[in-house]
Amino acid sequence: MTPGVVPRNLAFVEVRQRAGAATWYEAILRDLQLDKVWVAFDRGIWPSRELSCQHVRARVFPVDSPPQLIAGAEVEVRFPATEDGPAHWSAGSISHNACEQEGRIFVIVEGREVAVALDAVRAPSQQVPLNPLAFTRAAVPVGKELHGWLSLPDARGCLEQVRSTTGLHLATPGVEHPRGGNGVVVQELDAVILIGGEAAIARASMVLKIHLMHQAEVEAFHRRRAKKLAQLKELEAKGLGEDARLSFEVDADLIGRTCGKGGERVKKVEKEFNVEVRIQETPQDADPSEPRKILIYCDSDADAEGARRELELRKQLYPLPAERITWFQRSDNRLIQDVTRKAGLAAATWTESGLELCGQQSSLEDAVLLLDSHNEYFLVYREMDREQFMISQSFEELEQANRPSSFRPNPCTSKSRERAQDQTKAEAPRPRGRGGRGRGARVRPIGA
Repeated sequence: MTPGVVPRNLAFVEVRQRAGAATWYEAILRDLQLDKVWVAFDRGIWPSRELSCQHVRARVFPVDSPPQLIAGAEVEVRFPATEDGPAHWSAGSISHNACEQEGRIFVIVEGREVAVALDAVRAPSQQVPLNPLAFTRAAVPVGKELHGWLSLPDARGCLEQVRSTTGLHLATPGVEHPRGGNGVVVQELDAVILIGGEAAIARASMVLKIHLMHQAEVEAFHRRRAKKLAQLKELEAKGLGEDARLSFEVDADLIGRTCGKGGERVKKVEKEFNVEVRIQETPQDADPSEPRKILIYCDSDADAEGARRELELRKQLYPLPAERITWFQRSDNRLIQDVTRKAGLAAATWTESGLELCGQQSSLEDAVLLLDSHNEYFLVYREMDREQFMISQSFEELEQANRPSSFRPNPCTSKSRERAQDQTKAEAPRPRGRGGRGRGARVRPIGA
């Protein structure tokens, strides 16, 4: 290729919609193959598309092609991008009323006189449409692990360095085997496109492969790093309970009962509700009597609430006066043992103020219901005991009244007499049964 005909970097081009059109739109060259060119537009204002080489030329910047600011001189004027189209250059001329002021100048475009900035005016471009025969194309495939990297600014910077150091016209992310669909390129980036002379492409291929080799290692490191950082963040979040679906506090002395022997209660809840249960760690200098926080991790609020209901143990005092505590404790505390078993309590402990219940909320409610039912009978039993005492006392008084006065026991000696009578009865010979032998008497052998 003749030096100076095409700018060093072919990434920036201008395209027209039809042959002979005087308006050229700014675009970015993505690939060139045979007589077809693939271009994209800034900010995706227009979709990427496939064009004939006859409608594409290298872009010229005003600084490289300053205009002659003489009335009637032919120029090209740049109009900025709009919501409907990219920036474009239109043919025009310097106005006869041109007067340069505050960096602006009057030009005639399509019969209208407009004031534009000086840096938006250039001499007419001398660039000719691209000649596909003047270029060699090579596509260097890129591993799948680097496909995402191709769309990053870091990749564009790396490829620009390769292009500038090896004398290429273009080094850009692209598709190894492009195909157009209604003029729109829809394929995933999977290669680096090199366009230039054969010698430049050979040098660029060697340099590019070195970059790709190292970049693969760099990207692998970043993936490992991101994964480790994510794990670290997750562990830190779990340690603080920030990402727990639900959390609740448990008294320090209830942690053992909450977890169960060998963690059996926790394991049962985790399996039943498909959750993960953790006990938040406490600082070494923390008070061991402070409540502990239990964290529940899962995807569903319903599962979290269900797990809490099954796992959470609470304490509740069932207040009782001293006389009723004694009544509830009769028969070796069997009544409380029965309530604990039927209500499913974890524990029931007597205190000076009453009975301290420990269990799930539903168990506490059931236990209170059962205790209330028992408690309703306290007054009934007390009245029964009172009447029983009165009846027994009446029998004793009646027995004493029916005895002769001489036989009435002296209250002071009655107990001594009773003890004497009991001793006499114990020393008296046992009555004998049939045959004159008492029960249990030893039987002599015959002929003894």
